[in-house]
Amino acid sequence: MRAVLKTTRDKGIELRDVPIPKPQAGEVLVKVKAAAICGTDLHLYEWTDWCENVGAKNPLVLGHEFCGEVVEVGEQVKSLKPGDLVAAETHIPCGHCNMCRTGKQHICQDMKILGVHTDGCFAEFAVLPEVCAWKLPAATPPKIGAVYEPFGIAVHGVLKDHIAGLSTVVIGAGPIGILCAAVAEAAGASQVFLTDPHDYRLELAKSVTQNVKTLHAKRDDVIAVIGSETGGQGADVVLEVSGSVSGVRTAFDLAGKGGRVTLIGLPSQEVPLDLVNNVIYKEARIYGITGREMFQSWYLAERFVDKIDLERVITHVFPLEEVEQAIATVQSRMAGKVVIQVQD
Repeated sequence: MRAVLKTTRDKGIELRDVPIPKPQAGEVLVKVKAAAICGTDLHLYEWTDWCENVGAKNPLVLGHEFCGEVVEVGEQVKSLKPGDLVAAETHIPCGHCNMCRTGKQHICQDMKILGVHTDGCFAEFAVLPEVCAWKLPAATPPKIGAVYEPFGIAVHGVLKDHIAGLSTVVIGAGPIGILCAAVAEAAGASQVFLTDPHDYRLELAKSVTQNVKTLHAKRDDVIAVIGSETGGQGADVVLEVSGSVSGVRTAFDLAGKGGRVTLIGLPSQEVPLDLVNNVIYKEARIYGITGREMFQSWYLAERFVDKIDLERVITHVFPLEEVEQAIATVQSRMAGKVVIQVQD
């Protein structure tokens, strides 16, 4: 099969012919139909310090967001059969640790990530543990199935706590940020604001959402606007998705007293905060979000998928042979979600 491999710790990837993997007990072999590019894939492409810090495998088949058809099942697999269409939950739990045994598989003590610690899905076939396969309706378009995973992050982040009737700010209009704004809107937030320094992304957000107010992070005085729009109280909910130091600090500035700050983006360095004024005196609630709750986020995503036009978030589709161009498109920031069409 053809597969996109990271074979060295230098920048770049290779498209090679490699053997089709064989599913072991508790695993399924999936014919990959569509896969989406994530920021994690950019780290692996560049082989940043993040890769060493998380113990990423090398050599490695890249990719973790995908949709495909089950073509073979290993021993002990009971819930899936050949012909089933599945999306991938990319957190691979051990199933035995304290977190797994108390309903927190997505933060397993010995968690592995598909396409980081195990071979991924930028290939014609991929092996997936049965526990990580989410069965989709057969009519689901594969490129929509491929973005269920990032959509689930937005669902997890927005619905981590009460949202209906609350003023909400999303910082960062990448694909997950746009989906966060859309989910907040669909879940009944009273006001939704989305801020980003890129006009392209703000315009894309307008095409996906209905009544979200977009603010340019550099041209608009975001703190003053949010203060005015919320009657001087500040936002009830702030979702930080940019992962920038300035974005995180702005999130705590924007949160009103008694509000919550939900951190989804991953800063690449330590972030200094005014804890006294922006956390303690505000009695702010802070949530960290990683991945999706298994499987509450997936069930909730199914309920919201018809309320949000996921296809509008997908701006580019490339064949597997053009994966380098697909990655460059993501790096340009002039794109929403970029999908690789692997097989029909």
